[in-house]
Amino acid sequence: MPKISYEPTEEIVLHQVLEYDNKAFFEEVMRQNLAQQMSVIPTVNWIDGIAFSVWRFPETDDVVRDALDGKLHLFSVAFTRVGFQTPFPINLANQEIKVPLKNASNNANFVAIVAFLKNFKPENSDVAVSAVQE
Repeated sequence: MPKISYEPTEEIVLHQVLEYDNKAFFEEVMRQNLAQQMSVIPTVNWIDGIAFSVWRFPETDDVVRDALDGKLHLFSVAFTRVGFQTPFPINLANQEIKVPLKNASNNANFVAIVAFLKNFKPENSDVAVSAVQE
């Protein structure tokens, strides 16, 4: 019988954090989905009043090496503060789209990210304001 080891992530490095109002957040998630030419409506993660989407770095040698050492780098985390509802309706390009939310509280890394986001205050308030107004 093989030995099984569990080595959880020790550190998560967020390289960009963007807070949006609800409508702008869900529209941005759909735009990112369309830019990647995905034909399905994405499911958005939700935990404790925060809906969020995570964009990862490509798996380069450095990113994989850090991950094996317990350090996870995430390119960007976009989020909005919203109560759980599914689906969340938006109108994009004159088409009504219903974006489903899923409770992601079974993922320890996501729970830690949401705990950070709940108290997130951007260093540069101009960045946060422009992101919310898009």
